[in-house]
Amino acid sequence: MNRMILLATAIMFAQALYGQNDFDNWIKKKEGARIEPFMMVQLWSSYSMGQEVYNADAKQYEAVDDRFNLMLRRVRLGFRAEPYEGLKFTVAGAYDLIGRDVLASPVGGANNGSLPNFGIWDAFMQWQPHKGKQGFNIVGGYFRPQLSRESITSGWATTSMEKAMSQNYIRTHLVGTGPGRALGLNLGGLFLNADKNLGLNYNLGIFNPLTIANGGNSTGKDFSPLLVGRVVAYFGDPEQTEYKIGYDINYFGQRKGLSLGFGGAWQGQTGLFDASYATEADLLFNWGPLNLDADWNFMWRDGKRALPDDQERIFTYASNTGHARIGYNLVLSKKYFLEPTFMLMQFNGAAGLTGQADAKAVGASSGSERTYDAGVNWYLNKRNLKLLLHYTWHEGDAGDAEPGFTGNMFFNQSSVGAIRRGNWLGLGLNAIF
Repeated sequence: MNRMILLATAIMFAQALYGQNDFDNWIKKKEGARIEPFMMVQLWSSYSMGQEVYNADAKQYEAVDDRFNLMLRRVRLGFRAEPYEGLKFTVAGAYDLIGRDVLASPVGGANNGSLPNFGIWDAFMQWQPHKGKQGFNIVGGYFRPQLSRESITSGWATTSMEKAMSQNYIRTHLVGTGPGRALGLNLGGLFLNADKNLGLNYNLGIFNPLTIANGGNSTGKDFSPLLVGRVVAYFGDPEQTEYKIGYDINYFGQRKGLSLGFGGAWQGQTGLFDASYATEADLLFNWGPLNLDADWNFMWRDGKRALPDDQERIFTYASNTGHARIGYNLVLSKKYFLEPTFMLMQFNGAAGLTGQADAKAVGASSGSERTYDAGVNWYLNKRNLKLLLHYTWHEGDAGDAEPGFTGNMFFNQSSVGAIRRGNWLGLGLNAIF
């Protein structure tokens, strides 16, 4: 009996080896597929007013000179392709903030020096198992968790000069860094009715943010993945007719529709907090020349910290942030396509000292800040080429904290420390090649 089993196995093995010689059922490459390179540039100038830096020795804020600053705010170099039917990939590198003066009023870090830093910004693949079936797609790689409209909308698509920095608060809440990227897998899809006047878009993702321990390469001895989900309902013209994880705001008069989005995120215990979670609502309304977008994010972190009397405080820290932005397309003399815009951004955190200490213990922001942006965009080739002229002003409240507070973006500048952020007038060129 055993000899018969061995003989049958040997025959099957021989047949398998023989079959490899004439196997021809490989997935075929897409005919005409090619790698498409791209470059995206934001060349901005600013004139800053009213910036102040905290002098720890004198225990007071001191004004710095108003200043003109020219910088490469954002630059992307990358390529994309669809080598197989339904399988796409995108890789983009970034070198941002070159020439930025950290004592200027715009938000952002620094990337100066003789050799500015260059790094990977996006690197992901998108697979649609059934070509043309938009309801099921898999995205894997290094990209933004699909939560909060402002966070997942490109800086080339937003209609204020600078993106609403509410995105920074939700991004650091989710993954711990301002760029907001992490390695992950996302299932997503798009469903439209026959008339394409009702639709639903969904995304469900699991991510592995590594920013807490071991030089930003681990979550520490405690591990929990980040779970994220978002669903958007379309009424009227949809935002998309093909599934993607990139979004627009201005459809240049071609859309009449409303998008309502809702989402949430959860992460369990790590070395920084016992749990971290968020929920959000967002909208995009386009009606011919009118463009309106907004989102609001509610964020919580559970944690604990030691008190001076050897007791342990167990707490849930809450904050919220969001933006609203409106623009209107104007075509002058059938030649100039202009868009006046206005934006308001708000962050609300703890004002009291106890809540601010809780925030610090779990790596969250506190106090409050507000940003206004008013300006006009001149579109020369839709969002592929546009000029921007905007004025941005900032307000902040440290609550009960002493001078030198650095709990939110109004009061903190990387490479500087404690500040009170000033206002600025900006002129910029955004280009996509």
